[in-house]
Amino acid sequence: MSEGTTARQPHAGATAQLAQIGFRLRVAREERGMTISSVAEFTGLTKGFISQVERGLASASITSLAAICDALTMPMGRLFDPPKVFVNRAADRPAARLMGDGVADSILSPPGQSDVQIIETWVEPGGGFEPEPYRLPVDREFVVVLNGTLEMRIEADAYLLEEGDSMSFDARHAHIWRNPSESERTRVLWVLSSDR
Repeated sequence: MSEGTTARQPHAGATAQLAQIGFRLRVAREERGMTISSVAEFTGLTKGFISQVERGLASASITSLAAICDALTMPMGRLFDPPKVFVNRAADRPAARLMGDGVADSILSPPGQSDVQIIETWVEPGGGFEPEPYRLPVDREFVVVLNGTLEMRIEADAYLLEEGDSMSFDARHAHIWRNPSESERTRVLWVLSSDR
């Protein structure tokens, strides 16, 4: 019996790996706008077999996996790479001192990541970054107020953000910010991103 007509059932220990391989194949196929039929036509494998592989119900030979990856223009090594996961535990996170007065920062993004930086900031009443405006060498700055209020000034425009409010702007524009409250701390999440 050929692999394209009857699927081999995986042994119990292989189930998680087959599910991961199948998931990655399905995602790659859907990202490319391809149907199972088009992959079957390109590879010569049956639609039923490809469907079983994508669902992690069947084990494919290296030759069949190579053919499917070729149809998807996807390097076969991507099927086996472990996912890149970074866990930043709150209890293990060192405090950072980035800028401003009455401010405590924590960097949430992975070390060495340059395209996106995520920073959590607690701002004491009356604290912030003023009076001299600053610019950042990134394309976008996104801010969301998790608790309290934050007064943002971008160039000549002022904005008062309350809990749950968010805003986005070009970080190269001069800006300052502060907690206008006299009694309540403000908690803010900043996301800095670069297109380059």
